[in-house]
Amino acid sequence: MATSKKAPAKKKAAAKKAAPAAKKKAAAKTPAAKKAPSSKKPAAKKQAAQKPAPARVNEKVAVVTGACGFAGSHMTDLLVEKGYHVIATDLDGADRKFVNPSAEFIPADITSPESLRPLFAKKPALVFHPAAVFDYEAPWDLCERVNVGGMKNICEASLDAGVKRLLLFSTVSVYGYPKPEELPVREDNAKRPGTNYERSKWMQEETAVEYASRGLPTSIVRPAPLYGPRNVYGMATILFLMAKFPILPFPVNLDNRMVGVNVRDVCRAALFLVDKKKAIGEAYNVIDNSSYTMREFAEHVCPLLGVKILPIFIPRELFFLFGNQVADISRSVGKIFHTRPFVEKDMVYYLKAIYSFSNDKLRSLGFEFEYPDLLEGLTETIQWYRENHYLDRRELWTKVFERV
Repeated sequence: MATSKKAPAKKKAAAKKAAPAAKKKAAAKTPAAKKAPSSKKPAAKKQAAQKPAPARVNEKVAVVTGACGFAGSHMTDLLVEKGYHVIATDLDGADRKFVNPSAEFIPADITSPESLRPLFAKKPALVFHPAAVFDYEAPWDLCERVNVGGMKNICEASLDAGVKRLLLFSTVSVYGYPKPEELPVREDNAKRPGTNYERSKWMQEETAVEYASRGLPTSIVRPAPLYGPRNVYGMATILFLMAKFPILPFPVNLDNRMVGVNVRDVCRAALFLVDKKKAIGEAYNVIDNSSYTMREFAEHVCPLLGVKILPIFIPRELFFLFGNQVADISRSVGKIFHTRPFVEKDMVYYLKAIYSFSNDKLRSLGFEFEYPDLLEGLTETIQWYRENHYLDRRELWTKVFERV
């Protein structure tokens, strides 16, 4: 274990203060002691020289993994805004168009412990870890190698560097499909991860808790489905699917709830927790304060997407049975033509679930949301999509047939 190689900080400080006094006393009584030191002391000095104690961390230096991605780029922006020197990292070939120019970019692969060393050269006090394979179609070996193995590597490097707090970005998906009597879902609810992605995220959390017990202060944020500028997967997949159609038949009788959270609030929550001692080893649901039905959601976003709603009435179970069949066909066609499924199974799963999550644990610490209302936040996000040409109907259909 990494902690067994390090003396606690207080003992080191005491040793440094005691050492000079001991040397002076020895010099006064036996001057020859310097010429003929005992055999034990040089060995200890040699060992210390081989593995020096980590220097004092730099309070205003932070590492952000997955900095080219959605959550990582927003986390980098927030830290730069707050005056931090940010070590932003991602794969060497990742598109850096959203990386804040004020950040210092150092490429690394979280599955390679050796490549992580340069990230900790400036002794960062904080590490924010959103990097992960976020793909409901991803195979288990990839999820395990990146999400689980990468997490262990980040924790080990952070522990060795004396990092003061590591923030893991997890997901409310670790709860799986909650039962009606369990709502609203709180942090201590049962975990039933079903997909490869969900299982790997739960194992990430278990790793964080394990390292917290080994002396690495870790905290976990569990966001609801994220939305915001730069998002192209997850909730964005639903928005892009709706935007493909000029007229969208929509079952107005569905009473399922749409849940979400703005990416900036997730990043704000992560930074909010870094100085909360109570948060060490703890997980926090991050979800806004709103509660809208799917009908309310559709009636708000469709006009913003340039889509007209065709109200229909269809039994709930029949609607989702049809959705599952479309997803199965879409997956089969995708395998044949090496394209992504037009409709993903987990999208249907998400829409079918009756979700409700509590954010009381986070708010009890004093956290407040900048975007407490889902529909208001989505209005701003859809405007960003429009300004950045993400909603062109022809291009959306073209991407359906892109090979992967």
